[in-house]
Amino acid sequence: MGIAGVRAVLLDLDGTVYEAGRPVAGAAEAVASLRARSIALRLTSNTDSVTPAELVARLAAMGIAVAEEEVLTPVVVAARLFDTTPGCRVLAVASASVRERLRHHLAGDGEEPTHVLVADPSYGATYADLDAAFRAVRGGAALVATQAGRRFLRDDGEHLDTGGWVRMLEYAAEVEARVLGKPNADFVAAALGTLGVHADAAIVVGDDVESDLGAARAAGARIALVRTGKGGGDRPEATAADAVIDSVADLAALLR
Repeated sequence: MGIAGVRAVLLDLDGTVYEAGRPVAGAAEAVASLRARSIALRLTSNTDSVTPAELVARLAAMGIAVAEEEVLTPVVVAARLFDTTPGCRVLAVASASVRERLRHHLAGDGEEPTHVLVADPSYGATYADLDAAFRAVRGGAALVATQAGRRFLRDDGEHLDTGGWVRMLEYAAEVEARVLGKPNADFVAAALGTLGVHADAAIVVGDDVESDLGAARAAGARIALVRTGKGGGDRPEATAADAVIDSVADLAALLR
């Protein structure tokens, strides 16, 4: 059974368009089909270890051409947040490229941070980095998380995602982080706002029942879960999805 009336697709990346750095079979064709049918597209990913520009280059190497403005990640949302927060001074527990993206807002030597941003510490964060973040939050800085995923997949299996580090800081500092990425409904709204499409005319496509299904439900959009990546389509919670497809290659057939 197909789904009608879709004017915009919010397409997840890791686990949906590609897995372990390799494109899912038919992904490039699926994106081309959406463009041929004038269905608006946003690549909405919780990836927080690299910048959108790096993701665009990664996709180009897979034969998928997208513009940087078509990519929305929590790193973009964080930059917008700090751009509109006068006088903010950010301590960023993040990769070098993400810190460079936020360089105009980073706290200088001797400055007290107003915000702590946690964005995928797997780049090599040390105890000293996390302890500095803890001390800044205890000193009054707001704790902001790009996302709060529990785990992510590589070829060799599961690995600790950003959420584990965030929860540690929340527990130690006795605060609750502001989470910017999926499943936050504001993340979906930000993507749709750039397209001028209402949530009821959009569909989220992804592999994660917590972030993708959760975001769609919170925002009032439809959801198609795929069986690739984390295999959300095979999870018991998939019964709440509007559709389950084997992979993104089946998306064109799904959208009538």
